[in-house]
Amino acid sequence: MIRKFGGFVVAAEPSVSVPDSFFTDVLPQISEFSELHVTLAAFRLATLSGGIEAPISQAAMLRDPPLRESLRTTGSPREPDLRIQTGLDLAVGRGTLLQFSAGTTASSLIWYYVNTPVNQALVSAMSRGAVAPPVILWRDDQMPQITADKPNVFRLYEQNIGLLTPLIADRLVTALETYSAQWIEDAIGEAVTYNRRSWRYIERILTQWAANGRSDLPEEHKDGSHETYRRRAERHAIAPGPAERRGSHKT
Repeated sequence: MIRKFGGFVVAAEPSVSVPDSFFTDVLPQISEFSELHVTLAAFRLATLSGGIEAPISQAAMLRDPPLRESLRTTGSPREPDLRIQTGLDLAVGRGTLLQFSAGTTASSLIWYYVNTPVNQALVSAMSRGAVAPPVILWRDDQMPQITADKPNVFRLYEQNIGLLTPLIADRLVTALETYSAQWIEDAIGEAVTYNRRSWRYIERILTQWAANGRSDLPEEHKDGSHETYRRRAERHAIAPGPAERRGSHKT
């Protein structure tokens, strides 16, 4: 049942800073709900932490109650962690968020900045050791090592397939809108196993899995076409069938 909203109390409520370019340049490109929710949550959490140039931890994103509620699926046994991480990977791949790790070689945590020129320069300076990281990134009073990072699928592609050109990055972002990150990682692994190191081969694997299912998965996850159709239905406002209605987002 839809809960009717009573209206914004603009004068009394705190506001969240969202750049106009988000609405003009980024929003028209977003087609996966998880990316939209995660990006808006990042603006909100950054604002609550002091401003758009405040760092946001991966842990804070994963435990944020409004974000978890918005990405929880009715009737699904899966918690929304995977959907939140998919949204984060999409936002980083699109360039809306900057991802970096902070810690030691033995243990590090993932953090994000909203992508601004100031934050780009800050991550670069911190990774070179030219600027000390903010105290919030320190652990046990020790200054962490900062490393600029990419989502796992982007790293895997670079490490195993080839150069991550802007065109390939766009195709990976598009694939993440349709398939789970785990599927893409597994497809990259398949391509490496058969020494067919090209995006075209990876895409062919994903298409076949979506059409025919995956025999290497547990029974409840074999039907790859369900997740693909659900995401495409969301993007194009297609009325889903009974199975998809059971897995639709809460309202």
